[in-house]
Amino acid sequence: MKVFVSVDLEGISGVVNWEQTSPGNSEYETARALMCGEAKAAIEGLFDGGATEVVVNDSHGGGRNLKIADLDPRIRLISGGGSPLSMMHGIDESFDAVALIGYHASAATSATLSHTYTGKVWAAKLNSRLVGEISINAAVAGYFGVPVAMVTGDSVACREALSNLGAVETVAVKEPITRFSANCLHPVVAREKIKMAAAGVLERLHEFEPFTLEPPIEVELTFNHSGLADAAAIMPGTKRVDATTVGYTSDDYMEVFRAFLTMTRLAQD
Repeated sequence: MKVFVSVDLEGISGVVNWEQTSPGNSEYETARALMCGEAKAAIEGLFDGGATEVVVNDSHGGGRNLKIADLDPRIRLISGGGSPLSMMHGIDESFDAVALIGYHASAATSATLSHTYTGKVWAAKLNSRLVGEISINAAVAGYFGVPVAMVTGDSVACREALSNLGAVETVAVKEPITRFSANCLHPVVAREKIKMAAAGVLERLHEFEPFTLEPPIEVELTFNHSGLADAAAIMPGTKRVDATTVGYTSDDYMEVFRAFLTMTRLAQD
C-alpha cells in the first residue's frame, strides 16, 4: 500500500500568524517542530494501518521545513522548492491514497491564515466552484486516479474538504477565531487524533473516490488588484474575465494546473 503525504504548515495546531511560517522569524523553529510532529503522527499511523511505502512532500514555502533525520526512516522526503508539481510533486498512478496534512482553507474564507498558494490571490475557482489548495491538489491526485483519503487542518479547511471532495477522513486540530487567531488543540492531543485517523483510513479506501473535473476545465483566479491580473494575463492562452480576474481553459487538468502555477508566479507586485 503506497501513500503520498503532502504536509503544509498553516493548518498545524498552534500556528496562527505569518511570522511563524517564515524562516528567520523567532517563532519559526517552534512552528516547524509542530509541523514535524503532526507529519510524524500521520506517517506512524499510516504505517500502523498497512502502508508499505510512504512518500512525503514538504509542501510549505521553499520546502525545507521538515528535518529528514527527525522522520521515520522508512519514508522518502521530497524537499526543496520549484518542483514542477509543487505541493504534489512525486504523485503518480502508482499510489493508492493521498493524505493532506496541516492544510488550510482557501483565500475566499475568513479562516486562520487563509490563502491559496500565494497571498496575491483573492479567490480561485475551478469550473465556477470556489476552491483552495485542498481541491486544487486533490485534482492533481485525481488526474492520476488517486483519491485523497485524509485531510487535517483547521475546522474550516476540513469542511471545505468534505464539501468539495465528498467522502474523506478529516481531523480538525484548531477552530478559527479570526484570520490570526484560533482555538488550538494541544499538540499531544492533535497528534493522537491524527495518528488514530491515519491508522484506520487505509482499510476504508473503497469509500474514497479520486477528485476529478468534467472537461472543459476552467480555472479562474481573482487577484488582489488589477496589476497582478495584468501580469498573469501575459501568459498565452489566458482570458481576461474582468479587471482583477484571469481565466484559462483546457480539457486536460494537468495543463490547467500548470497554467494556475504559472499565473500565480507571474502575478507579482
